[in-house]
Order: sequence, then C-alpha cells, then structure tokens
Amino acid sequence: MSQTTLYAGVLAKIGSERSKLLSETKLKTLVESKDLPAFAAQFRDTTYQTQISKVPLPITSRKLERSFNENLIESYAVIVKNSPKKAADYLKLYPLKFEVENIKTLIKAANLNLSPEQKQAKIYLSVEDYLKKRPVIEEATKAPTVKQLVNALKSTEYASNLSIGLQNYEETGSTARLDMLLDKVFFERLYESYIQLPKEEKPHALFYASTENDSFTLLTLLRGKILNYDANWLRIAVPHNNFNLTMDCVEALLSAPDFESALKIVLEGHYVKFFVKSPNPQEIVSNAEKAFKKAGLQHAKATRIGESFNIGAALAFMIQKETEVHNLNAISAGVEAAVKPEEIQNQLFF
Repeated sequence: MSQTTLYAGVLAKIGSERSKLLSETKLKTLVESKDLPAFAAQFRDTTYQTQISKVPLPITSRKLERSFNENLIESYAVIVKNSPKKAADYLKLYPLKFEVENIKTLIKAANLNLSPEQKQAKIYLSVEDYLKKRPVIEEATKAPTVKQLVNALKSTEYASNLSIGLQNYEETGSTARLDMLLDKVFFERLYESYIQLPKEEKPHALFYASTENDSFTLLTLLRGKILNYDANWLRIAVPHNNFNLTMDCVEALLSAPDFESALKIVLEGHYVKFFVKSPNPQEIVSNAEKAFKKAGLQHAKATRIGESFNIGAALAFMIQKETEVHNLNAISAGVEAAVKPEEIQNQLFF
C-alpha cells in the first residue's frame, strides 16, 4: 500500500483538527481578559467549549487547565486512531506523557496522605482509558503510602525505576528523584520507538525525537550539577541512548565537578545554540528549556506543508496543539494572578 493511501485518512483528520487551532490574534485577545470568567466566555464556538462548559463554578485556572488538557488528550486519540499502524505505535508516546504525569501526581498525593477520591480528581483517567490501563491506575490510587503505590505498579514498565527511586525517597522523603526516573522511562521508550519506525519514516521524526530526548539528558545533568547530585545517581537518572550526544560527552558531563564545568562542555557541543550564558545557572537552564520547545514549534510550522504523506504531518500538528494548550494554561494562570498582559505574553510560544 502506498504512503498516499496509508496517510489519506489521518491527513483529513489533521486538516480538520488544525482548522480548530486558535490564531495568534485570538491568543493575544485572551491575554487581555480582565478575569477568568471573561477569559472562559471567549471559548464559545471553539473546540474547547465542550470541556469548558462542564467546569464547575467558581472558575479557576486549575479547572481550566484540566479542560484544556482533556481536549489535548482527545486530539491525540483522534490522530493516533487514524494513523497507519507503525506510525500510530510511535505517536502513542504523546498520550503516554500524561500517564507519566499521572503517576508523578499519585506519588505526591500518597506522600500527602490524600484519599483515593482526591487522588482520582487530580489525574487524567481518560488517558488511562485510551491506554487501557485504567484498572491498574485506579488500584494505585488506593495505595495509602508511596511504598504501597510502587508495589501497585509492579506489573508496569515503570516498576524497575520506581523501585530504585523508592530507596532514595525512603532515605530523603523527597519525590524529586522518583519524578526523574519516571521521565527516564518515557525517554527510553521514545528512543526505542524511534528505532522501530520504518526506515522511510525516521527522517521525519528525527528532529522531534532527538531534540526531546537529548534536551532531557542535558537539562537533567545541568540541573543535577546545580543541586550537587552525585554523579553515580545522575548516571542512573538519564537515558542510556541519545541522538546527538556521544557517550563520551555524557560521561564528561557526569564527571564535571560543577555546573560551570558542565556548561562549558555543553557550549562546545551540538546544542550550543540553545544555551545563553547568564550569571544565574537556573536561568540558563530555564531559558534553554524554552529554546528547545520553541525550536520544536518552529520546526513543526516550517515543515507542515512539505510533510504530507508521512509521520511528520501528524507530529507537526501534535506539537502545534501541545503548544497551544501550553499557551492557554499560561494565559489562564496569568489572568487569575492579575499578571500584566505583556508579562503573560512573554511566556507564550508563537
């Protein structure tokens, strides 16, 4: 079967979904909202209206964030469902991001001794329905402690990393390293899924896969240096495979005695353009993270016409949709906090 035939169905869906994306002008209008009710009222006749109409009063940015994310999950499902099987297997990684966040949320909730009902209210069970893992995650919500939660997830792909992270949690009481190890599961899955793509599809997924994976490795190692994490621990926390980072480069970063030494290695490497020197190490890392995200969006926009009968078309749309939801969440939080419109706009990606 030709690529044209394989992608005919999903391209129609992408066209339909893309037509629902909000314009830059619309986003800038939303930034000027005087309060959250006025902000929410502007979503009539948009793809988000169904979810927003169900938001209970009083409206909060957290409730709106949930509506926007539920809409994003629906978009993921539509694109994956209509994609050719081998492409769909790769695209399923995008809803998997929400599952990783679900488990992080459950860990924090268990640490705070929240009830099962409170836990379920904080996670996205719709993505578990899609991934066919709802029974496992629902059972995990009943775990009263972090240790019991890890045990409840022993049959999942997260089990090994959760067990490693649990040891640190029991020593320190911090959930931070559990979060890092959950992210590692996702990025190792990303690399494996990329390798399994058909040869003709790989060039169209390469930019997204390499940028996401390698930026996670770099930013994790740099943050680790800021926090003075042990090199052996960081070695466990980052993916075993990268795209444009050699093993020697990663090992040099791990062995670097401090942040400045690690940054110097990064500035001599493949991703130098994403890093701008600053007196504040946290600011360097934060700005680099934004630069990586912006690069993904720019690539999606630049290739949306040329990428037609291949996985690139689906990836370009999904990145644009993710960015839109990021922007809406940033605007919602900013309006709620009465942040100046120009300051909110500085947090957005176009």
